[in-house]
Amino acid sequence: MEHELKQVYEKISESVNLPPYQGMASLKDIAVAVDKMLSELNQQRKDYTKLLEEHIEELSKTYQEISTLFELNNLFSNIVDPSEGLEPLVELLHQTIPFLGISIELNVADRKIYHEKTFEISNEIFQKAKQIIEQDYDNVLLIEPDHNYLVRNLLSVPIKSGKSLWGKITLVERVPDMFTAADRKILEAAAQQLSSICERYMRLKREIERERLREQLEIAKQIQMRLFPRKLPSLKYVDISADTIPAIQVGGDYYDILIRENRVFVTVADVSGKGIPAALMMTSLRSALRTLSNHVDSVSKLAEQLNNVLCDDLEEDRFVTMILLCLHRDGTLQLVNAGHNPVLFLSGENINTIEAQNLPLGIIKNTSYTVFEAKMNPKDILVAYTDGVVEARDVNGNEYGFERLCKRIFDCRHGNVVQILQDVKSDLESFTNNTQRHDDTTITVIKYLGENSS
Repeated sequence: MEHELKQVYEKISESVNLPPYQGMASLKDIAVAVDKMLSELNQQRKDYTKLLEEHIEELSKTYQEISTLFELNNLFSNIVDPSEGLEPLVELLHQTIPFLGISIELNVADRKIYHEKTFEISNEIFQKAKQIIEQDYDNVLLIEPDHNYLVRNLLSVPIKSGKSLWGKITLVERVPDMFTAADRKILEAAAQQLSSICERYMRLKREIERERLREQLEIAKQIQMRLFPRKLPSLKYVDISADTIPAIQVGGDYYDILIRENRVFVTVADVSGKGIPAALMMTSLRSALRTLSNHVDSVSKLAEQLNNVLCDDLEEDRFVTMILLCLHRDGTLQLVNAGHNPVLFLSGENINTIEAQNLPLGIIKNTSYTVFEAKMNPKDILVAYTDGVVEARDVNGNEYGFERLCKRIFDCRHGNVVQILQDVKSDLESFTNNTQRHDDTTITVIKYLGENSS
């Protein structure tokens, strides 16, 4: 019997911490030991159950976090305007984090967006929370219940990407506990999604603006091209060809040919600056020139009156360089060079230049203009051009230059004006090899055919 009791005792001792066996007088001692063993086993079961419940709760929270992050991604995947997703965002966050108030502020493309919502929180506390976040707008702000603020707790996260700060998202008064690390992770994920939308919105807006500008520039280009002569005049005593290529969609170069009885007025001008402002000035110049040329015979007087008009219309830092010439049927040439590039004058085997003798137009009012006069012989050639020709550059930054232009004109002088112009343009294109041009390019070629040419 003693031996059997000892075996039972030792068997129980394997599960329950009992003192060494010293003999048993009765079964009562074994019953006490068994009861102790069962009590300890029951406590272990409770401990394991509690631990399991904690793990399940933690897994549930983790699942909720992952689910929320997934829903955030789905929510913003197809949104372009950041303001469109704010109300669904508030609902999604509130399902995961038990806050009483939320404030979302965005500043995108000079557009301020505010979205607020409260759940059983006083306006005083909510307004105080908004004042608090202004103290540190660029960083994460966490206020916990042990402070002395009117607001019990608060979590605020900036919405930013790189150097761009788009705004702030703030949760106020979490109940019943304080904000957790998981809450912060979810809020930062929401802020990241919002920042991505803001970036996408800005890129789209810039692209739309660029496209709108391209469309407007294309329209402006079409309008401007209509301001140039649609068809060059066909005269028996003179042959004229001209072309202009803007550096960008619209430019400030201008040429025009006007027939007045037995003479022809030709102008080549370069308005200071580029783009739409220069194009608008060119339009004003064209209008004034066409109006005044109907009433003024002398190129010097025409230049004086144009100058006075432009002095009234242009800003102080704007001006116009211009070649204004009048070629009579008998070959008489009258030419004003107002601050423009030298005009090439080919006569026989000689090539000469008509240099600028006057200030550009639009600088000083009531300026007098000196006139160059000459008699052109049949087959004599005049070439007027703008800076964009001689200053065109190759891939290494070398300029086309005045000497190369002179040589090219001289070499092809026996062709007609269309051939000469095309030859110069082809040489320019070959030289620049599609390098971006920095200035507008305009060339006008005039060949006198003789008074009695048929």
